[in-house]
Parts: sequence; structure tokens; C-alpha cells
Amino acid sequence: MVKIQSLDPHNHRYSLATRRVPLEAMAGLVPLAKRPQLGQLVVTEVVKLGRNDSLEDRAGLSTRIFVGDRLVGVFGNRYATHQYEGYIPNRTTTKCDLLSVGGVCGRVVSQYVGLRSPTRLRIVGLVGDRNGRPVNTRGFAIEQLADEPTGQVILVLGASMNAGKTTVAGMLSRALTRQGLRVAAAKVTGTAAGKDMRFYASCGARPVLDFIDAGYPSTYLLDPEDLMRATRVLLSQLRATRPDYIVLEVADGIFQRETAMLLGSEEFRAEIGHVFFAANDSLSAESGARHIRNWDLPLRAVSGMLTKSPLAQREAEEATGLPCLSPTQIEDGAAFELLGVPRALHGRAPRARPRAATRNGTVHREHAVHLVG
Repeated sequence: MVKIQSLDPHNHRYSLATRRVPLEAMAGLVPLAKRPQLGQLVVTEVVKLGRNDSLEDRAGLSTRIFVGDRLVGVFGNRYATHQYEGYIPNRTTTKCDLLSVGGVCGRVVSQYVGLRSPTRLRIVGLVGDRNGRPVNTRGFAIEQLADEPTGQVILVLGASMNAGKTTVAGMLSRALTRQGLRVAAAKVTGTAAGKDMRFYASCGARPVLDFIDAGYPSTYLLDPEDLMRATRVLLSQLRATRPDYIVLEVADGIFQRETAMLLGSEEFRAEIGHVFFAANDSLSAESGARHIRNWDLPLRAVSGMLTKSPLAQREAEEATGLPCLSPTQIEDGAAFELLGVPRALHGRAPRARPRAATRNGTVHREHAVHLVG
């Protein structure tokens, strides 16, 4: 029988990655006696602060952390070309790093040049249930519902991390909801962090889900069946709300492992009604458009960071033969005909327009959209 050490909820900081696990399921601490596993909840102590000096809690609020704080995170892997490459430790250990502000824990093996080192953690133990078994997020995933073939699926892809995917997904959601249409949204792949989800919600999407709801703190290195299972779960839950449109964002670029796996799946491609591609420049726009067309996906337009330059927009349109729409143009309805929005809605006066929402909930001057994701 594994000895359980009590876990004082008042002296621990619970991360966003743990949000699906009820606090009452966390009975106490058990030793890390075997190689850590994806999804296991881990109690750590902050040893040295690095880039992530804050933690998103179970409600998604960002809170400062300090040396000596005890954090409840989740073991996972991370793939982030502009941040960290990190992995679950391959043996028992007392050390790990904070891979994301959402509480994913692992060991960093490479990082973007100039980025601060990660916050260093000491592993205190695993979170155990009342029987002394390690608690795993995969045991608390939402269920897959009966198939409800409702809602046209809009897939937002990108050339890379920070190409502007999240902004495009949010502005599509905002434009459609301002016309009285129901929009649901999900981030299918990535690493636990709450900013993108909050941005979708601020743009009017309801409900908003991500891979945490499907049981995973991160999706990097999931096997193909687990990745498709998570996608089915998210789509089924969104469709159960009977939306007019479902906006899906897939993290990173189209060459990233899980993105490429999804695009290579006939089952996944069959779900997609429209594709928007976020690019950094006209060359990546042309290359991305070519690859997406090779998968026979319905690519409607290019957008993203390149639209900060009108000249780059024109270059991209000439190179791809597609409309190149800025987030502001998307917000103002420029994608409606591409999406098949009924013409009767085109002339409908939108609801009173507040200043443009941004990813972190702040507002900026009228018509200004700050590109994120």
C-alpha cells in the first residue's frame, strides 16, 4: 500500500492544466517511483525563477509565483519554435522545468535564442487519489457525444508559431457572431495556456474548448489515434450546442508533427468546410497555399502577420491567387461570401461595435487589431 502524505490545498498553487481534475480527487502526495507519464499531476517547488514568473490558475487568471511556492502542474511535452522544446523526464528525478504558463512540466532541451531560461522546479511528488494511485488528467476528459453533423467547420492553419492564427480565428468568430450567427471554437493542439481561449470567448465564441478538456495538458508526441480521439471529442461537444459555425485552430505550422498528422488524416479533412491560412510573408503564404491545395482542402483566404504590410498583402494575392485579408477586414465581414454566409445577413446592421478586443482582454482604438498567435 502506497503511503499518502496529505496535500494542503491552502499551501499549493493549482495550475490551469489541472482544471478538469476536481480538487476532491487529489487526496495527497505519493512518491515518484517510476518514470513520469503524460498527464500525471505533479507537486513541485519553485527553485529559481525564469521566463515564466507567473502561473495561470484553474480559472485562467495569471498570478505571480515566487521561489519556494509549491505548484501543482502536469507532466507533458512542449513544441514551441519561438520558446521551448521540452519533454517529460525519461526516468525518476527530482528536477524539472516549467514549460508553460499553464503549468505543463518537463525538461527543456532547447530554446529560442535570447529567450530567458525556464523556471526551475524541484519535484516533491505526484498527486495521488485515495488509493494511492497517481492522478492523471486523462481520467477526467469530457466524453465523446453522439454524432451531430451541425455547424460548418472553419480550420485556421499557419506557417509557424506567431503567424497570427489566433487573431484570425478570433476575428472570424467576432464577425460571424456580430451577424447573429452562433459560433463555437476550439484549439485542437498545443500546450496548456489560457490566452487563446480567453481571446476566442472575448470575440463571442460559445462554447470554447481545448485539448485540456479532452484530457491532455499538451498534444506534442500524442500517437495518431489519441490525437484523432481528442479531436472527435471536441467536435462532438461543440456540435452538441448546434452552432452555425465551428472555428478550429491547430497550433504551430503545417510541418509540425501533430498538424501534419491531422492534415494527413482523411477523417479529419472530411470534417473541414473552409480553411484560412495565417502567414508571416508572401513566400510562406505561397508555400502554405500549395501544400494545403495538395491535401485538397477548401482554402478560402490568406491572412496573418503579413497583412501588416499592404505591399506584402498584394504580393501574397499575386502569388496564391487568393484573397489576402487582414484581421480588421475579416472582422468587418470581408470573409462572409467566402464562408457562404446567407446574403440576407450581409446587410444586417451589426450590434453596436465596441473597440476591438485583444487576446488579453484589453481594448485598443477603433478598428485596431493586434495580431496574436
